[in-house]
Amino acid sequence: MTSPHRAIAAVFAVHGAVAGTLATRLPWIQDRLDLSPTVLGLALLCPSVGAFTAMPTASRVAHRIGERRTVRLLIAAWCAALTLPALAPAPGWLFAAMLLFGATAGMSDVVMNAHGVAVEREVRRPVMSGLHGLWCVGSLAAGGAGIAAAHARIDARLHLGLVAVVL
Repeated sequence: MTSPHRAIAAVFAVHGAVAGTLATRLPWIQDRLDLSPTVLGLALLCPSVGAFTAMPTASRVAHRIGERRTVRLLIAAWCAALTLPALAPAPGWLFAAMLLFGATAGMSDVVMNAHGVAVEREVRRPVMSGLHGLWCVGSLAAGGAGIAAAHARIDARLHLGLVAVVL
């Protein structure tokens, strides 16, 4: 495995880990903000809206500053955005946090997949299915850790903050 292949593999695993982490802490956020199922549903629509609106800009950013640099910046931004839903003091702030979470997720998804294709061309063999498999591994591992954190009643603000720093 080449160095660029290892690097993009790590990016896919981290991307999956961020997704898996937040998913396990949504009940904590719902309880903390006393959200009805309808309001929680609206909050869960926000990442899709954020991704949809931000994804078209991803390729322009990558073209301007380079794919590798863009991947690094967007993955760091998505890790930082992971903390925001747990910090939201009210539903409106949660909606904003989830919009930003989705925007950074979508943009990083576009650029990391494009970079994965570039690595695939460089190594002259298919690697995308393996990269997406690593996304699942990251999501499963972080999901398991999130379940353990929830079971141990660890405050989601602490949990998500630590995950953001570690990743």
